[in-house]
Amino acid sequence: MKLAILGGAGARVPLVLVGLLRQKDELRFDEVVLWDIDQERQQMIGRICAAIIERYGASLKVRVGNTLEDTLEGSDFIIASVRVGGTQSRVIDERLALEAGVLGQETVGPGGWAMALRTIPVVLHYAQTAEKVAPKAWLLNFTNPVGIVLQALLAAGVKRTIGVCDTPREMFENVATQLGISSKSAFFDYLGLNHLGWLRSVSVDGYDHLPELLKHCDRLGHIYHVPLFTSDYLQQLGLLPTEYVYFYLNYERTVQKLKQTSQTRGQMVAEQEKQLFEQVAAAGNDNAKAAAAYDNFLASRNATYFQLETGAPVGQQKMEMARKELYEKSAGYERIAVDVMKAIAGNRPAVFPVDVANNGSMDELDLNDAVEVPCVIDANGARPLAVGAIPGPVRSLLFRVKEYERLTAKAALERSAKLAVEALTLNPVVPSREVAEQLGPRYLKSHGETLAYLK
Repeated sequence: MKLAILGGAGARVPLVLVGLLRQKDELRFDEVVLWDIDQERQQMIGRICAAIIERYGASLKVRVGNTLEDTLEGSDFIIASVRVGGTQSRVIDERLALEAGVLGQETVGPGGWAMALRTIPVVLHYAQTAEKVAPKAWLLNFTNPVGIVLQALLAAGVKRTIGVCDTPREMFENVATQLGISSKSAFFDYLGLNHLGWLRSVSVDGYDHLPELLKHCDRLGHIYHVPLFTSDYLQQLGLLPTEYVYFYLNYERTVQKLKQTSQTRGQMVAEQEKQLFEQVAAAGNDNAKAAAAYDNFLASRNATYFQLETGAPVGQQKMEMARKELYEKSAGYERIAVDVMKAIAGNRPAVFPVDVANNGSMDELDLNDAVEVPCVIDANGARPLAVGAIPGPVRSLLFRVKEYERLTAKAALERSAKLAVEALTLNPVVPSREVAEQLGPRYLKSHGETLAYLK
């Protein structure tokens, strides 16, 4: 089989190779082809990939595509994980919002809005090209914000695509650990949108264990990377939200935390990536050193996740734990990518949440709305299970975010700056229409060519 990776210069590409090499007996690819417009960075990622392959003593063929068509042609699977404008665009997104006293967060805030607008035309072009040169391929979209990008792809008529995110599965694994059960033996009743989801029950042999977990404050404190929600709030809600829900509930507090720091998350990641590439360059032909540099990069990135936004400390113990857990977790970017491909390629049905067209799964949403719900995944793709009514306490937030996602996708497809700014007024972390109407044009101007298509 052939796997194409769009955004082949991304820092997570070597992780995908780790996932493939660990599952080589169950999911065998003849070649992996990378595509990215940043050739210099692509070369560095290629060196890390070579180091990872050497570490596993494998012979997986990885090459850089000559053209987009060459990259995609004949592919069985395509992973799209692109960042239009690079990491620097994320820094701009976060800074513009913060200067206006708004949380710029790169998926749920105005940063996600700007990223979606930059990204949708590019990913749509990739998807439409794939339909011509690789009509049997499945496009697995990891490109953030996954929900809005998928909303646009579905509206444009793209069929063989699935939005993929590791956030729900990671929470499921943490919940299973706190309950002392195997995640493989449980059914996790989950519903929502990408980065806006809730766990309703955890069933083993027909018995729901979630009420039991909600009674134990000490266990609830270990479900998330850092303390995000109080036990009182979770017990009253009766649901477990995914971590990004924190931003909707605490955007003012998050802005205050970020203003107290000297950098945004985007700046921190940019610095971590800079150090990684300097170390890889210094390693020369020593692949062991290059692989070790990548390990350190991943550990640092994982240990500092949600740190700036919450003010949570990052001590030596946390760094050591991050290093210990590298490549070992049952959830994660590479795990879910491989699991989706295994289920489809081997026609071995699996059930877990991915992002797909609603098709009646969730009450009161349109059939073609992008949702994140448990799906049966096999050779036919991903088919959503029925989740029914949206719980009352989260209903209004979910509907508002979906309206915002629809309008953002529509603005990109119709190339309308007016609709884009109107969409921003619907974003729950933007405090008022006035702020949105001031902030929107600043984004459009600051990103220049990547948003110049909006008229």
